[in-house]
Amino acid sequence: MKDVTSGPRLALAVLLTLASAATAWSQQLPSDWITDPKSGCRAWNAAPRAGESVTWEGSCVDGIAEGKGVLRWFLNGEMTEIDAGDFKKGKLDGYAEITNPPNFSFEGEFRDHLPNGQGTMHDADGQVYSGQWVNGCFNDGGRRRAFGVGASCDFQS
Repeated sequence: MKDVTSGPRLALAVLLTLASAATAWSQQLPSDWITDPKSGCRAWNAAPRAGESVTWEGSCVDGIAEGKGVLRWFLNGEMTEIDAGDFKKGKLDGYAEITNPPNFSFEGEFRDHLPNGQGTMHDADGQVYSGQWVNGCFNDGGRRRAFGVGASCDFQS
């Protein structure tokens, strides 16, 4: 039997793995502003993705989304999310409703673009997390969930 763990096949496998990792890394962009090309108004994008765009319906103060409005998110031209609510300096701040069809929604209070205060999340897997949120973290006994903060919630306490 021929050894396939060395030589050209191994080199090809390593190159394909590296290329795949580079592609995934290139899709993860740092947080930044995103601009509606029609209105010229900017909004905060905490998790940018290549091919993403937005439209903004609402007030624009000094080029930034402000007050009540609707921010629609698109990925490669397909709508992926609707954020409707209160914006302050381009970030969700106050009451908002986020829908991400077909099965995700969040309704509640935000501060500095994170759930803070009373809120209810309907997750894509059918789970409902309703109650007090602190800086994007929900902790109700054994029921825990993070939203908009990656894995940065400290659920040890």
